[in-house]
Amino acid sequence: MLSFIDGLKQVISDVKMSGGAVIERSTPPPDVLQKLKEFALRSIAETNGSEWMLLEWFTEGFFDEYVRVCWIHLRKLGISDDELIYRVITKVIESQLHRGTFHWDLKKFEDRLAFSLVDVWEQMGDEQTLIYTFARERWLIAWDYQKSCWKTTSLGELLLELSPVQAATFLLSIDTLFSTGKHDFRYISADVMNEILHPQQESYDRPHLISLHRDLLTRLGILREPDDYEPDRVELTPVGRIVLNRVLDKDNPLRDAASVLIATEEFGDTFKSSATEIKDVVALINESELVDDANRESINTGVQLYLSGKYLDSLRVLYPSIEAIINNMLNRAGQRPEQFKGLVEKTRWLEQNGYVPPDVSNAVEIFTSRNRVLHGNFSPPEDYVFPLCLLAFRYLRRLLLEYRFASAR
Repeated sequence: MLSFIDGLKQVISDVKMSGGAVIERSTPPPDVLQKLKEFALRSIAETNGSEWMLLEWFTEGFFDEYVRVCWIHLRKLGISDDELIYRVITKVIESQLHRGTFHWDLKKFEDRLAFSLVDVWEQMGDEQTLIYTFARERWLIAWDYQKSCWKTTSLGELLLELSPVQAATFLLSIDTLFSTGKHDFRYISADVMNEILHPQQESYDRPHLISLHRDLLTRLGILREPDDYEPDRVELTPVGRIVLNRVLDKDNPLRDAASVLIATEEFGDTFKSSATEIKDVVALINESELVDDANRESINTGVQLYLSGKYLDSLRVLYPSIEAIINNMLNRAGQRPEQFKGLVEKTRWLEQNGYVPPDVSNAVEIFTSRNRVLHGNFSPPEDYVFPLCLLAFRYLRRLLLEYRFASAR
């Protein structure tokens, strides 16, 4: 877990500082890819390859990715001769079609090179490529088409601030948001995680688990390495059990954080860091007519509590100030705040009438769904409250920055 998450954070930091490794965006020339496809099809026909290989490689599109990761790895080694790359990858393809029987002539450099490439093919990348692919698919990084380099996203920025267990919980929470179901080979669904956490008696140790999912969960420290004697056995690590319980919790705040950050990014507002968010909030409350002296003091108190790691106390100070600001917005719009049933209804009215954007309304709905946290009925650990508190500051900032009184009238 530690090495994979540390590697992931390092990639995100590199992207943030320098635009990342541009080579990880590269693809083989179309003519070389086409030649490799034709070679693979001929070889499958000659060896009477199974229909499952045709389905996986070509119908489901894995072949293009296998070739791409091999291409990138060879280019990173400084090999730029397309003909050499073509010959080496054809040997890897042959080895996949003749598993266990393919003869390597390791006295030849090209065979040695191809032999070293088999793991890259089967794992769908060397270590760096695996991390870049994982980060891109979870929208931790994205390609900036204007600048032709990688850029960090809100999700990636938040990941940098999380502990390893929080990070693993956050990453798998993102999967539950993106997954289309059990058979989604890219993202792990909540149903699959639930099967791992609570295996059925009659199918003990045998939940439905795609090999790519198993590899990812092992890298994250959720599953133990497969046993040589029982390769299909699925066994959780102690940390893995903690993480999956948190991911599947209906009140998972990191899933909420991922959801609202994705929504805000769609509006063009990328989360930079908690330090930046806090700095922006302090500047905005000192300028805004919506914040009176009492609430300005309360918000500053919330900032100090947040900076000292007292996230629950900070959140409970911030929430009434957010409500007071929303009440001010309603008063300025000629509405009586008391005529609304709650904060969600108030914010929804402001959204429907053009005073605040939809993502602010949705975020407030998440805060108010945590009534037992906000009103003292439940005192969870600070790491549970951290993402909620951070989002409270973020959406206080959004509330003040995006409020549009004149345009709504």
